[in-house]
Amino acid sequence: MIRFIVKLLLCALVLLPLPAFATSGADTGPDNRLLRMGVRAHGGFTRLSMAFERDIAPVLHQLSGNRVRLVFSNTVGGRWKKLRSYRDAHVEGVVVAPRGNDLMVTVTIKGDPRGVRVSTSPGAGVVSLDVGASLAPRRSPPLAQGREGIKVGVEQLITTFDPPFKSEIPFTPTDRRVLEAMVPPAEAALIMDGEAALYEGNGSEAAEIFAGIGTNSPGRPLALYRLGEANYLLQKYGDALRFFREAERQWPVFLTRSPSTAFCYADSVARSGDLAGGRRLLGSLIAGLADKKYAPALLVRMADILARQGKDQEALAIYRNVADNFTGSKGSWQARMKLADRRLLALEPAAYSSLVKDYLEIYERGTDFGLREQGLFKAALLLSLYGDADQAFARVAEYEKKFPRGMYVSIAKGMREELLVPVYRRITRAGDNEALVKLALENRDYLGRVLAEDDFIKNLSAAFADLGRIKEEVGLYANLAIREQNRVYAPELYRRILHDAEQLGDPTLMEKAAGEFVERFPAHPWVQRFREELAAVEYNRGDFQRVVGRLSGMLASGTRPEYAESLYYLGKSLDASGNRRDAERAMLLFLAELRRREMSSPLAADASYVAATARLSRGDRKGAKEILRAAGEASPEERDPFLYKLGEIARSEGRYEEAAHYLRTVVTEGKDPDWRDMASRLLADMELTGMVRKSK
Repeated sequence: MIRFIVKLLLCALVLLPLPAFATSGADTGPDNRLLRMGVRAHGGFTRLSMAFERDIAPVLHQLSGNRVRLVFSNTVGGRWKKLRSYRDAHVEGVVVAPRGNDLMVTVTIKGDPRGVRVSTSPGAGVVSLDVGASLAPRRSPPLAQGREGIKVGVEQLITTFDPPFKSEIPFTPTDRRVLEAMVPPAEAALIMDGEAALYEGNGSEAAEIFAGIGTNSPGRPLALYRLGEANYLLQKYGDALRFFREAERQWPVFLTRSPSTAFCYADSVARSGDLAGGRRLLGSLIAGLADKKYAPALLVRMADILARQGKDQEALAIYRNVADNFTGSKGSWQARMKLADRRLLALEPAAYSSLVKDYLEIYERGTDFGLREQGLFKAALLLSLYGDADQAFARVAEYEKKFPRGMYVSIAKGMREELLVPVYRRITRAGDNEALVKLALENRDYLGRVLAEDDFIKNLSAAFADLGRIKEEVGLYANLAIREQNRVYAPELYRRILHDAEQLGDPTLMEKAAGEFVERFPAHPWVQRFREELAAVEYNRGDFQRVVGRLSGMLASGTRPEYAESLYYLGKSLDASGNRRDAERAMLLFLAELRRREMSSPLAADASYVAATARLSRGDRKGAKEILRAAGEASPEERDPFLYKLGEIARSEGRYEEAAHYLRTVVTEGKDPDWRDMASRLLADMELTGMVRKSK
């Protein structure tokens, strides 16, 4: 008996006119009449006036296609055909038509379909319908500040995204004995393998197997049905429909034996654009399965097709009936999702929280994995658009954790990036460095949007420094800098890495960061600085050839260095490689750069010595002595090598007393024991050979 009642209800949902869903009681016949109608355009709206025999309270329905409908119960009236062609700035046609004992007045609206107002005149039997965009209610502020990027494409996602529908009708493989009676054993085994692939949801493997069944094989009609199912799984609905139609032509009775195949066929028809045909096929399938548990879900799919045909009221009635009468079933949860989605599209932001609760209930209590995923995602979406940023962020992160391969995961990633901005701003205002560091480290894959915030990198670096977590900062910045989507922020990230590497005393890290920058940004204004940083590491490692290759361009172009010491490293490297002339030039440029910057350097003395020895190597003794004397006067505390060298030059020129004077000064007044020892031995040699008298 229960099955019979359920079957009657399902058939009524599919086959009867939908207004019958909401009606009750006996048919008492019409008790009112529409007498007159008039339409008049005002400045900001158009008024449609209707006079009845007696007072009446109409019911207003919003329809698809920018239409509204007034339903007058137990009322009759003419069709008023002239109004169908009425046009003005607000209205585009009025249709009056009976349905059963009711009279319907349908108006097509130009502009915002919410811009309608119904009023009555008690005692006069007059109903007025005003239409105009100026009457549309003002919405609450639509988005929480900074959430604009999340809204892009959301409405299109909800209205046009039609994921694969799971009917819950089990796949029924062909009986082995039937197959073996139909085709040779080898082909029977092949078909069973293909059906096993379909059962496991592997459409690609199944399609490949069944495509190999020849056109002359007795199993070809079955293979065509299975090819249709395989392509349906792959969401290739056009191909699926082509196979189904050919299979039906060859073996029509199979559809009555395999409900799962019949559903895939009907849904392929609908998804390929033939909504009426898909609805007919689905209606027949529902009627045949009325006493099965699959019917509620199929009814929801029927309602989807009706909605796409513009039959919104009929679809809405089915959704509500399934949601109310089949509680606990998968179809009930699907219907509740559809009803919630309809509220989402016309949502006033001030009322978003109740819809969030509905979506979360589907997520927390629903029995279907896909519906639970949709429930959590849409709850997170509403919170992201209108709610508290921290709550929204937590829900989006929960979605990605629970459904890492979900259908909305790419959208969730964009939402999470957008939400990081207001969360970051709140943390910054609070001055919570620990929270800021945690936020950055836990969301390193989502920092693309917040990197554009003024002072984000600066504030984050300050937070890392305050907590003494420099190594973690380096790891994060290195991870971010190498990503191509962060290219515009990479130079600043590399600059911070170099600074941290210097603090940590990590030359390997400095070399890696500077080398990556030079390779990736050869034309960047900072490239000279990074090239010099890299050369400094290479010089300290003793790799003089690399230093020469990296910095020698400064000599040819006259480029001033970012760091004066870079010229010194170049000079020493050139000297080590035997290029004394260029070594001299580099050292003199280094000394000139120090004077220009009015700075001192512990490297200046050695630079002067290298320059002087380079001049000596090419025979310029006079020039060498000028450099040595100037260096000795400029650095009295470091004059030992200059005096020693002057002594050597004087000795080679035969001015032995002058040489002895320089050497004795080093011996008696020198600060460096090595230079004193060298001067003492050279002086003793001169005394032994009689070049000078032995000092008393």
